[in-house]
Amino acid sequence: MTSWNISRHPEWDQLLLAGITVREIAELCHRGPATIHYHLRRREHYEPGFRAKHEAAVASRNNNRPSSVWRRQANELAAFHAEHTRLPRSTGDRAERSLHHWLAAQRKEFQSGQLPAAKILLLQDVPDWHIDPRQRELDERWSERFEALREFVAESGQFPRYRTYTSEKERSLGVWLHNQHQRRTEGKLAAWRHDALDHEFSGWRSYA
Repeated sequence: MTSWNISRHPEWDQLLLAGITVREIAELCHRGPATIHYHLRRREHYEPGFRAKHEAAVASRNNNRPSSVWRRQANELAAFHAEHTRLPRSTGDRAERSLHHWLAAQRKEFQSGQLPAAKILLLQDVPDWHIDPRQRELDERWSERFEALREFVAESGQFPRYRTYTSEKERSLGVWLHNQHQRRTEGKLAAWRHDALDHEFSGWRSYA
């Protein structure tokens, strides 16, 4: 039998140390509260001070804690993803739109660093919940243009021009590259995009 020095339920440990109560964990994991209490007693036995850490985390929870209403929304999100294998969209029925807007609010708090660890843990089983679908689409489109630029430079040995171009493909890529150059100058080019261009094209700039 596995020693209790190695937790049998590390996911419960994470939740306990994030300030989620025994009752809340029991509700989330569909287990009896007595089972969670037993786990907590065993963790304290093999790791003295564990209960104190849990109680301190519970005591420090602010008004942004996972309320019963919030947990119900999180459960509905998980159930929706399990059924449809995707996140809710703004174009769905009323219930789906409601979940979409709720998730958008959680994502906004997460991206600004305001979403508590307890809520993040309770959402972690929903794949890609923290990723903005629109931003992911934009990033994928950018990556496609980046690959097209790399192929153009490899084939032609030069950067595409956006004014004195010789083909529509060159003009299109030249305009795209010029836009990247402008955004870099304005300090608006995302760091990962800037790094990708610098790594692939040392000293890159746009050409008329």
